[in-house]
Amino acid sequence: MFFRRYLTLVLVSLLTSSVYAQNFGTVKGVVKDSFGVGIDYVSVVVNEDQKYSTHTNPDGNFSLQVPADRKLTIVFSSLNIIPSRIKISLAKDEVKTLVVTTAQNTYEKGTVEISAQRKDDNVSTVEVKSLDFLSSVNESFESGLQIQGLGVVNNNDLSSNYSVRGGNFDENLVYVNDFEIYRPFLIRSGQQEGLSFIHPSMVSNVKFSSGGFQSRYGDKLSSVLDVTYKKPLRFGGSFYASLLGFGGHIEGSDKNGKVSFLVGVRQRLSQYILRSLEEEGQYSPNFIDVQGFFTFKLSKKLGLEVISNFSRNNYVFKPETRETTFGLLTDVKKLTIFFDGQEADRYESLMNGLSLVYSPNENLRIKWLASHYRNREKEAYDILGEYFLSQVESDLGKSNFGEVLYSLGIGGLQDWGRNTLSTDIIYGGHRGSWFSKKKNHNLLWGFDYKHEIIADRLNEWDRLDSAGYSLPNNYNIDFNNPSPFTKQNVELSRVLKSSFNLNSNRISGFFQDTWKFGDTSQFSLNYGVRFQWWDVNKEIVVTPRVQFSYKPKIKADIVLTAAVGAYYQPPFYREMRNLSGQVNTNLRAQKSIHSVLGVNYAFKAWKRNFSLTSEVYYKHLWDLVPYEFDNVLIRYFGQNQAKGYSAGFDVRLNGELVEGAESWISMSVMKTAEDIIGDKYIEYYDTAGNAIANIAANADRIVDSNTIFPGYIPRPTDQRVNFALFFQDYIPKFKFIKVSVSLVFGTGLPFGPPDSDRYKDDLRIPPYRRVDIGFSGQLWNPIWAKKKNVFNQGLKSAWLTLDVFNIFGITNTVSYLWINDINNNRYAVPNYLTARRINAKLLINF
Repeated sequence: MFFRRYLTLVLVSLLTSSVYAQNFGTVKGVVKDSFGVGIDYVSVVVNEDQKYSTHTNPDGNFSLQVPADRKLTIVFSSLNIIPSRIKISLAKDEVKTLVVTTAQNTYEKGTVEISAQRKDDNVSTVEVKSLDFLSSVNESFESGLQIQGLGVVNNNDLSSNYSVRGGNFDENLVYVNDFEIYRPFLIRSGQQEGLSFIHPSMVSNVKFSSGGFQSRYGDKLSSVLDVTYKKPLRFGGSFYASLLGFGGHIEGSDKNGKVSFLVGVRQRLSQYILRSLEEEGQYSPNFIDVQGFFTFKLSKKLGLEVISNFSRNNYVFKPETRETTFGLLTDVKKLTIFFDGQEADRYESLMNGLSLVYSPNENLRIKWLASHYRNREKEAYDILGEYFLSQVESDLGKSNFGEVLYSLGIGGLQDWGRNTLSTDIIYGGHRGSWFSKKKNHNLLWGFDYKHEIIADRLNEWDRLDSAGYSLPNNYNIDFNNPSPFTKQNVELSRVLKSSFNLNSNRISGFFQDTWKFGDTSQFSLNYGVRFQWWDVNKEIVVTPRVQFSYKPKIKADIVLTAAVGAYYQPPFYREMRNLSGQVNTNLRAQKSIHSVLGVNYAFKAWKRNFSLTSEVYYKHLWDLVPYEFDNVLIRYFGQNQAKGYSAGFDVRLNGELVEGAESWISMSVMKTAEDIIGDKYIEYYDTAGNAIANIAANADRIVDSNTIFPGYIPRPTDQRVNFALFFQDYIPKFKFIKVSVSLVFGTGLPFGPPDSDRYKDDLRIPPYRRVDIGFSGQLWNPIWAKKKNVFNQGLKSAWLTLDVFNIFGITNTVSYLWINDINNNRYAVPNYLTARRINAKLLINF
C-alpha cells in the first residue's frame, strides 16, 4: 500500500516536472509585403492566449515563444496590412520558421492605387502600386504629391519640381533605397527637364514628410521623399506607349528567391506638348532613362543590393516666331518676335550604388553603402530676336477691335551662352538598427562621407536694344552738379562669366531612438540628433530633433502628433555662386527651426473608410541665402544675408466618395517672408512731396530724397492659398470604364524685374488654375477568359486611357520676359504654360 502511494507520488511528480519543462516552443520568421519587403511593427499574437505577443522589427523579422503541444492560431495584423492567420502546433523545444507574405491594405482605384496614413514618426506613408493612369503632362512620379502630400506646390505643368511650405525645390531631400538622389543643376526651364529619377513602375512604397522629420534623414530645410524599389518574387512587367513617349519594366527572381532583378526603361518625346507653347519653332527634345535594381542573397544573414541609373536629356530648339497678347481689358498690348539662332542642351547623369546588408539576428541590422554620382551638363545657345511692341484696340464697340493701333517700340534681344558643369559625388555610408522587443526601443544610427568634385564654366550674357540703343543706360546721379544725370557708359543687360573648381569633403552622422510605451503602445517618442562638417567653410552643424504621437483611449480613431527640431542646410555649389558668377566659399548653412502640430482622424462614412489629416506649423529661418526664380532655375545671391519665417496650416481628406474608388482633396494656407539685412533703396521726391518713379525722365523735378528700408518682403515661394482635388468614378454596371478629374488652384507668386533688388518683387503672377480629365477603359482582364492558356493567364491587364490636359484651355503664367523701350519703360510680358492637349495611352501589365 505504501509502495503504491509512493510510486504514484513519484509518477505524478515526474509528469508534472516534465510538463513544466517542455511546455514551450519557438516560432520565428519574417513578414513581407507582396514585393518581398519586410514590414515593420506588425503585431504577432497568439489568438488563444493573447499574453503571448510581439512585434516585427524594421526588417519584418520576429521571434516568439508559444505553448507547446497545443493547436494555436498566430495572428499577424497592422494598420496597413490585411490580417493573416496561421495555425500551428509545436512540440517541446521545437523551432518553427515562417515566411508570411501579406497583402497591403490598399484602396483599389481606377487611376491610382494608394494607401496613406499618418504614422507616429511624423512621416506620411504613401504606398503607390501604380501611377500609370494619373493624368499628368510631365508623367512624373512627383506629380501626385501635390494632391497626396501636405503643403506641396507645383505651378509648372512641364516640371517635376515641387516646393513645400515656403521652401524651394533645392530644399527637398529625395532618397531611393537609402541613396540620395540629385537633379541636374543648369536646367533653366521645364521644357528642358525631361524625366525625373523615380520610375513609377519600379516603386514599392513611399514615405513623405512636409517637415519635422526624423534625424535619420539628411540636412535640408523643407521636406523628405523616401522611395523604396521593389524586390520581386516572380516574373512580371509592364509596357506603355502614348503620344508623349513609351517605356516599361521587367522584374523577376530565381526559384529560391536568392536573386531578383528589376529593370526599367523610359523615353519621352515632348514635341507634341511643346508645340502648344507660344514660341513656334522646331522642337527636338529626346529624353531617355534606363535603371536597374538587383538583389543577391549571399547567405541567410548577408545580402547585396545594386542600383544603377543612366539618364540622357537632349534638348534642341530652333525658335521662329512668338506672338503674345497681354495687359488689362482696357489696355491690351501685343508683342511679336521674329527669332534667329538655336539652343542645344545636353544633360547626362550616371549613378551606381552598392549596399551590403548584414542581419546577424532578428534584432540587429547593419548596412554599408557606396555610390558614385556623375553629372555632365552642357548648354549652348545663341538666339537673336527682333521684337515689335504694339498697342491693341480693346474697345468692343470699335470695328477694329483686336487690331494693332500703333507701335510702342521696336528693338532686339539676344541671349548667348556657353556653359558646362561637371559634377562627381563619391559616397560611402553606414546604417545600423537595433530593435528591443522587450523594452519597445528601436535604435537607428548612421555615418556618411562624401567627396564632391565640381568643375564649372559659365559664360553667358543678355543684350537688349530699343531703336538702336543698347539697354540699360547707366547714369551717375550728382545733385551738386547742374546736370545731375551724367551718362557714363553703355552696358549689356546681364553678364555672367566665371570659372571655378571645387574639391570638398563632407562628414555627417546621426543617432535616434523610437520608444513606444503605454497600453498597446499608446505613446510614441522619437528623439535624435544629426551632425555635419564640411571642409570648405569649416562649419560644424548639430541639429537635434524630436517627434511625439499620442492615441487617446476613445472610440474615435484619432492620433495626435507633435514635432520640433533644427533643420540646417549646409551649402552646395549652387547657393555659393552669386548673380555675378562669383563663388563665396565662406557661406554658412541656412538654418531653421520646425514646430509642427497635427491630428489624424480615421472614420467611416457610408460604410466606407475616410481619413482626415491636418497640420499647423511655424518655421523660424535665419542665415538665409536670398534667391530669384528664372523659370525653374534658381539664381542665388551667394550671401547669408536674410532672416525669415514660414507659417500656415494644411488639411487633407481622402476616402471612397464612390465605393471602391479613392478620392483626395487638400488645401494649404501659408505665408512666408524674409528680411534681407542691409537691404535699402533711395526714393526721390518733387516739390509737392510726390515720389518720382522714372528718375531719368524727371531729373529736373527732383528736390529731395529719402532712404527706405523695406523690412520683411514675401519670399519667391509665397503662395498664400493652394487647393487640389482628385476625384474618380466609374459606370456602375461597367466598372472597367472609369473617369478621373484633377483640379489645382493656387494664388499668384511674387515676382519683379530680374535684378538684385528683391524689394521690387512686389508684383504677383496671376493665379494658377488647371483642370485635367482622364478616361480609362480596361481592354483585358484574365477573369474574362473562357479558356485558360499561357497568353491570357500571363497577361494581367490591358488598359487604354484618354487624357484631356487643361480642358478649359486656361493660359497659366510661369515667368516673364522683360522688354524695355528707349525711355527705359519696362514691360513684363508673360511666358505662358501649355494649352489644351489630348493624349492617348496604352498600358499592358504582364
